[in-house]
Parts: sequence; C-alpha cells; structure tokens
Amino acid sequence: MALKRSLSSNVASLAAGAAFATFAALAAIPAQAQDQQQAPAAAAVEQPEWEKVCGNINDNQECHISRKRLAATGQPIAQFLVIERGDKKLLQVAVPPVALIQPGVQVKIDDGEASGVKYVVCTPGECLALGEINDDFISRLKRGGNVVITMLNPQGKPVNFDISLVGFTATYDGPGIDPEQARARQQRLEDELKRKADEARQRLLDLQQQSSTQ
Repeated sequence: MALKRSLSSNVASLAAGAAFATFAALAAIPAQAQDQQQAPAAAAVEQPEWEKVCGNINDNQECHISRKRLAATGQPIAQFLVIERGDKKLLQVAVPPVALIQPGVQVKIDDGEASGVKYVVCTPGECLALGEINDDFISRLKRGGNVVITMLNPQGKPVNFDISLVGFTATYDGPGIDPEQARARQQRLEDELKRKADEARQRLLDLQQQSSTQ
C-alpha cells in the first residue's frame, strides 16, 4: 500500500473529499437502465492534461504518469496512473467507492482486448485497483487514442470512464515535475473547484431570494 502513496497523497489519488458527492451519485444508477452507462458527462469542462511527477524513494527514482477524468462539475471521478519504479511498471486505477469489488475494473485501449485489474483497497473517497504492466502495454498506450475504464455499479451494471491518450507519449517520454510542484498545482485546482462551488451556491441562494420576494 505504501507504493500508491509514496510520492504524495495529493498527487497519487483523487481529491476524495471534493469528489465524494459525485462518486455517491453513481450509486443511484438504476438497474433497469441501459446496460452500458457512461460516467457523468464533462462536455463543458476542460479535462486535465497528462502529468508526470518524479521523486526519489529510498534513493531510487519513482515516476507517476497520470490523467484524471472530471465530471461536468469539475470534480475528479476517475484516475489512470502508471507507476514506474526502476524496471517495474504498475497500473493504478481510481474509481468511485460504489463499485462492486470482486470483478475489479476493466481497462481497454481503443478497440483492443480489455485487461482486468483487481481492487486492492477502498476508502470512503475511492476504490483503487493495482496491477503489473509491461513494455507492450506502454507501447499500446502510446499508439492508442483513448483508454476506457469500466467498473460495475452496485446493480452490476457497467459504468465507463473514458480518458484521452492524446499527449501521453510526450508526457511519458518527457521530464517529470517534482512532488512539491505537483502538490502546489493540486492545491490551485482544489481552490478553483471550491471557488466555483461557492459561486454556484450563491447563485442558487440569490434565485431563491428573488423567488420569495415575488
């Protein structure tokens, strides 16, 4: 478990507290809905770019290459993370904590065959799946255009999180930023999310006040 949090809990995981409401909403997807559900749309939200964070762990360099999937509210709802530690490569996937645990998640690159990844831990904010990957998997990510993460909701229905692979190769092959820079960037994103949430709440209060005076 230490590996998943080794660089920074803010870097390696989703902003669990901010995303919890969005995560919980997925539990409400009805069983009689269509078989293949898409995660909350993010058409109006600019998705984060790929990010590479590198730091030294016990005198050995470790790099995390990741991209998050945001909901329309701007809150993170999934994360795709490649961990490189020496010659070892791992894939960590974070999804909402309303997933069925036993099946794990499925990861599919474009129209290729889906790969299963088992959950290793669930918290009130997220479920994390972790598995080993190889150079061939990295090559397919570099050639790919899109990766889809599929989890099962409590009704056993698939929920998809699509993440673009545009920019993955340049980020993977390029230099990484240090954890302190990543933490500062994460804090700015969280502050911006809070600001937008406060503005939306104030707009709602203003509308309610206008309605009550009419």
